[in-house]
Amino acid sequence: MSADDEFVKEIAKQLPVKAAYKDAIRPAARQTGELAEDIIKALRLALFPIQLAAVGHDRFRRFISDAVERVPADKRISPPPQIVGPVLEAIRYESEGSSIEAMFSELLSTSMHSDRIKDAHPAIPLVIRQLSGDEAHILRAIASAPKYFELVLRFELRGSLAISSVEKNEIPVEGLVFPQNAEMYRDRLERLGLIRYDTLKPTQAIVEGGQQTGGRNFIIVKFTEFGATFMRACGTPPVLPV
Repeated sequence: MSADDEFVKEIAKQLPVKAAYKDAIRPAARQTGELAEDIIKALRLALFPIQLAAVGHDRFRRFISDAVERVPADKRISPPPQIVGPVLEAIRYESEGSSIEAMFSELLSTSMHSDRIKDAHPAIPLVIRQLSGDEAHILRAIASAPKYFELVLRFELRGSLAISSVEKNEIPVEGLVFPQNAEMYRDRLERLGLIRYDTLKPTQAIVEGGQQTGGRNFIIVKFTEFGATFMRACGTPPVLPV
């Protein structure tokens, strides 16, 4: 047996399938053993492209141990391979201790918790991989806010064109590494299906010289249903309803 195989089985032992793991290494034992084998296969798939000596076994041990320890012992279940495989494959690209690594860790905990497993959608690891640290910061700010953030979008009528600009934006930019990218971040979060914009009140016309020259649209930022599920799975459930 190779050193990598030994390491994969050592990691599998840390997952909440200890009894099943013992069965998995005995070919005659099935049922629970099959589940553990699936997890071991997912781990092998996740770790196959990785030079473990270069990445370091200790990081994977710490990452998995931390995720397991957050789950009460009586609530621990076997994580779906569709979650554990992509999560372990993805963290090798993230700096240890980063906000994105923390989201992956919380997702792994969610997938091992009998009360929270319903939120561990298999698309979530793929979405986390597409986020920047700044975008994760914005999501947490929206989720933690006691009221909906408001945006006021102003438009000016120029012939057949309407030129839009942001007149007011309550989504905080404090703490962003690149605050100048805030508009782009919000656009991306909407395109990822995590947030949506709802109308707060009717458009306000801007009238000059008895003629409408523009207007203001008042909107609020909310999570989509998937966005709320995403945030619960990543450890920051939204305070307000979607």
